[in-house]
Amino acid sequence: MKKSQHKSESHKHDLTFALAGNPNCGKTTLFNGLTGALHHVGNWPGKTVERKEGCFNHKKKRIKIIDLPGIYSLASYSAEEIIARDYITEDKPDVIINIVDSTNLERNLYLTLQIIETGAKVVLALNMSDLAKQQGIIIDKKNLSILLRIPVVEINAKEKKGFDDLINEAKKLSESRKVVKKHRVDYGEELEEHLYELESNIKDNASSVLEYRPRWLALKLLENDKDIIKRLKDIKGYNLVLKKAKKIRHHLEHVYGKDIDYSVSNARYGFLSGAVKESVNKKSVGKECLLEKIDDIIMHKYLGIPIFLLITALMFYGTFKLGEPLVELVVFLFGFLSEYTTLLLNSLSFPDWLVSLVTEGIIDGVGSVLVFLPNIALLFFFIALLEDSGYMARAAFIMDRFMHKIGLHGKAFIPMIMGFGCNVPAIMATRILKSRKDRILSILINPFMSCSARLPIYILFVSAFFSNYQGLVIFSMYLLGLIVAVISGLLFKRFFFKGMSSPFVMELPPYRLPTLFGAIIHTYERVKHFVRKAGTVILLFVVLIWLLASFPFGVEYGSAESLIGVIGKLIAPVFAPLGFGFWQAGVALIFGIAAKEIVISTLGTLYSVSDTGLVGILPNLFTPLSAYAFMVFTLLYVPCIAAVATIKQETNWKWALFSVCYNVGLAWMAAFIVYRGGMLLGLG
Repeated sequence: MKKSQHKSESHKHDLTFALAGNPNCGKTTLFNGLTGALHHVGNWPGKTVERKEGCFNHKKKRIKIIDLPGIYSLASYSAEEIIARDYITEDKPDVIINIVDSTNLERNLYLTLQIIETGAKVVLALNMSDLAKQQGIIIDKKNLSILLRIPVVEINAKEKKGFDDLINEAKKLSESRKVVKKHRVDYGEELEEHLYELESNIKDNASSVLEYRPRWLALKLLENDKDIIKRLKDIKGYNLVLKKAKKIRHHLEHVYGKDIDYSVSNARYGFLSGAVKESVNKKSVGKECLLEKIDDIIMHKYLGIPIFLLITALMFYGTFKLGEPLVELVVFLFGFLSEYTTLLLNSLSFPDWLVSLVTEGIIDGVGSVLVFLPNIALLFFFIALLEDSGYMARAAFIMDRFMHKIGLHGKAFIPMIMGFGCNVPAIMATRILKSRKDRILSILINPFMSCSARLPIYILFVSAFFSNYQGLVIFSMYLLGLIVAVISGLLFKRFFFKGMSSPFVMELPPYRLPTLFGAIIHTYERVKHFVRKAGTVILLFVVLIWLLASFPFGVEYGSAESLIGVIGKLIAPVFAPLGFGFWQAGVALIFGIAAKEIVISTLGTLYSVSDTGLVGILPNLFTPLSAYAFMVFTLLYVPCIAAVATIKQETNWKWALFSVCYNVGLAWMAAFIVYRGGMLLGLG
């Protein structure tokens, strides 16, 4: 079992509070409001799920805040659920601050009940209570506190209201030694009797190594929680407990005629339904009717998808129009840096090879990627606004209805949307799908989503060839990725994964006015990842490419006689039918398997130019038609190495190799059809 790390850090922090809540409840807004910019973002140990932690001072106390992943329950269906559950039950923070959406109280309180059952100290934060009041929802927080037997505080995370009251309550609860009897759900006479029996069995047989609350552990064993069972099976004394749990579970399933978790969730919702009736008074208001009318239009069965496509197209148009002057500024800065560095190194009599490495290799190579940072930042900013407003969840709902009609699992669209940011966490997000077949299907189609790493390639080529239609051409790439994913999904469903998909149930968050601060924080975190990648992976490959382009000594830098030229000439014939048969393009695509941004860095390094130079050089290498075919190939061919490794981790080598082969073959055929078809139509 994992030992608690909390105690070892006590000399650095007086108290540790963890934030838990459903997605879209305002948890991240509260975290940002409490910590400001003073927080650290990394990954949970052994996981690719993001971990955020920060510190702040409150009345002479140093408080550490851990932002747990957004989850709906403490089950073990996803990495996020397991991470949150492990931290609450094993690391044991001083207090769990559970943030709930006041406009959707009953659904959010399901997680609250589960956290209470772990035995943790919990403070309930009623977020967006002002929005709830506007919708005619009046919450009696005193009565709710009595029913749940935990402190309840109203806050407005967006406007930073109620923060002092919330932290005061959390500190008061953490310092209290008074034993408060928490609410305990009554699961019915039959189940309660066997829960008590199993709880006693746990205390008798394994009390010396018990780290969990006995009642909670008994409940998990009866629910047949695979993750918990796996952890306990090698601990002395638990074999007897597991045998007892299995015997009781079979008995209860025979009595109820259903799985135990069904009976447990029914009992929880039964209690919550009563608690909400006792604590919430809802009046009809005009604004609610207006929001319903907006939803009727946005999620209309005929208008929903065109509206979604229009909003996406406008987002790309704004990305380029607003980003153009910023890109020009970055171009100027990198050009000045390259020129000044060359003069400086030459004046200091540095050898030519070192001057070439620094300017032609590092500055031009990395600069050719970073120059598109303004466009990428703007795109992330617009996506953050759509997410915070509540529209992205509706977009998933709209596309879900469409995907079900063609035989795909509706939930698969959620990881697909995540794939527009990065395919790696998107592939891992397929764990929300319970069926292994649906999960593998979703993983196989996810790489067709245009991740942010492909965006610099698109921006470079549309700047060189489609300057009057930049937003439209890049939008066509994203749309093509969706279309290919859907068609591939149909093929996979037809030949590999026969059978019906399970139904999709999704909670739609309320509409909210996004905050500038929240959108900027989201953008900053995503941009930081992009810059870090440019400073590590891309820099490493830029140096490698420069070395291959410089050896053997005596040949012209980046010529066909260099090592990289020899490699390129071997693979160039493969791409000749697609319209880009020169060796530099082949080499760029090969190195792009490491990270898609390296496609640009390779071209920039080989031609010893920054992005501006590439925009000028590309028309000598491509036609508009072959340039579009090249973009199609980069969209569809092998995802980055990290994504392939994640596919292997989530499935096996067979599916990872199939994905690589399928994607390369499909990319070649699609680019061939675009180029040769365009030539037949006279577009070449």
